[in-house]
Amino acid sequence: MATSEELFGDDSKYVTCSSDVNGAVPLPDSFKYTAVNVAGPGLQQDPSEIVYSGCDCTLPSCGQHCPCIQMFGPSYTEDAKLVTSSSQTLPSTDNDIITKPVLECSASCKCSSECINRVVQNGPRFQLQVFNTTTKGWGLRAVEKIPKNAFVCEYAGEILTDEEAKKRADALTRDDMNYILVVKENISDEKVIRTNIDPAIIGNVGRFINHSCNPNLFQVVVRIENEIPRVGLFAVRDIEALEELSYSYWGDTKQGQLDGMGRLHKPCYCEGPNCSGFLPIDASLF
Repeated sequence: MATSEELFGDDSKYVTCSSDVNGAVPLPDSFKYTAVNVAGPGLQQDPSEIVYSGCDCTLPSCGQHCPCIQMFGPSYTEDAKLVTSSSQTLPSTDNDIITKPVLECSASCKCSSECINRVVQNGPRFQLQVFNTTTKGWGLRAVEKIPKNAFVCEYAGEILTDEEAKKRADALTRDDMNYILVVKENISDEKVIRTNIDPAIIGNVGRFINHSCNPNLFQVVVRIENEIPRVGLFAVRDIEALEELSYSYWGDTKQGQLDGMGRLHKPCYCEGPNCSGFLPIDASLF
């Protein structure tokens, strides 16, 4: 029976299994835990490669004159909460929350690991627990209260090329879970940066988080070492102890009941008042 340390690696200080699970999490035999993104087959760049030059700040925590912070402005408050603003023009699935680009200090910076501009890279700081849900299989819940805009965990796994992502999606059967998160960043009207993250075989605790049409987490694209983005999950609102964690899977729920391969969409069991009835999919994977 696997221990929390064996299951969750460097995150085991904050991630455990509920007593009814007892370490019997149904992970593939070949599964490897990683706290950060790793390169998938065919990817030319190591996601952890330090490319960005660092700051020369000599204080333990950077201030407003730090070039990393000046790039887009402050991203975090002194108590490590994300700086956000609201916009009623965004769809409700985005929880009416918008954030500017986030650039954290990196290993090439001279500031300490406790710098105000290092949050996602420091991993979970609230106690989380993998548990067996009633209708959705495995899930992740908060063991303690998590305040609004606080960082919860990263969605980390293999960074795939578009070719590899489509290959894996095509190989899925109706009973298989699709863990591939397609991150699309609109740089301009003509340019979209696409990143595929798959924690199915190599991944972190984010793979246990279920979808909800009324989620309590939202995704934030963060860059640290290089141009390959990382996805941090932050609290939409105050989250109570033992509340299941959820986020809205990016994708289309308006294509009817068939996905791009003519298979039925998987039903959504979030039971939210605005539930679409089906899990979102990204048609570009098929």
